[in-house]
Amino acid sequence: MTVRPRRTDVAALYDLGVDVYDSLWSPIILPPAQQVVSSLELESGSLVLDVGTGTGALIPTIRAAAPAATVVGLDAAAEMLRLAQAHTGAPVIRADAAALPIDEATADAALLAFVLFHLNDPALAITEAARVLHGGGRVGTVTWRRESTLRAYEVWDAALTEAGAPPLPSPRADAGLDTVDGIAALLTTAGLQPTRVWLEPLSHQWEPSAYWQMATGSGLNRTRLRRIDADARPEVLARARERLGTLPREDYAWSGEVVCAVAIKPD
Repeated sequence: MTVRPRRTDVAALYDLGVDVYDSLWSPIILPPAQQVVSSLELESGSLVLDVGTGTGALIPTIRAAAPAATVVGLDAAAEMLRLAQAHTGAPVIRADAAALPIDEATADAALLAFVLFHLNDPALAITEAARVLHGGGRVGTVTWRRESTLRAYEVWDAALTEAGAPPLPSPRADAGLDTVDGIAALLTTAGLQPTRVWLEPLSHQWEPSAYWQMATGSGLNRTRLRRIDADARPEVLARARERLGTLPREDYAWSGEVVCAVAIKPD
């Protein structure tokens, strides 16, 4: 049985690690979401909902595709929304993807990029996205198919576990969302017609200094570090950094693959 994450837990982790997410992780995963925007065939007068907007990284791409569109960012994480508003000036709303505060049949497009696997009920979120679209409106999604485990992460993880801070439950559940057929079925069940579902690869070569920032600054890892006695924490961090410093460049190479999809709501 798949254990789905809780919205409050996910939001708390993103709020805690908002700065490193914004500067280090978001740029890595942005390109597939930008391709989904290109496939939405947005029109200039559109109302576009960026559901799970995070720090608003996708909003400039939406605006470039439809310069006169109204783009609204929605997210459950308050600190993420604060940065989204600061970066883009777009209207933002703190909201649950499964209960959007948007009137029925009013939006032209809804994006859920890197969102569904964080939700307790992904199917309900897609149904909700379909509800707020008018006929002919489109939904775009991006979910994980796979990603590699860095040797650098294994070293970091071992250092924290040895210090008494074992791994925490993942804020993500990919089951049912990690295949072309699974996403197509999810969209179809919500009454949408998939027009394109495809795979996109991702890769990134981490620099050790940037990876250290990511390791120590993400919400999940900051939560783990807090479980280590404050007096012992500097020594644990020093030991982890020393071990990471011995790794070759290839141990910082990461790759992944995502499922991208676009669907239309029938008239």
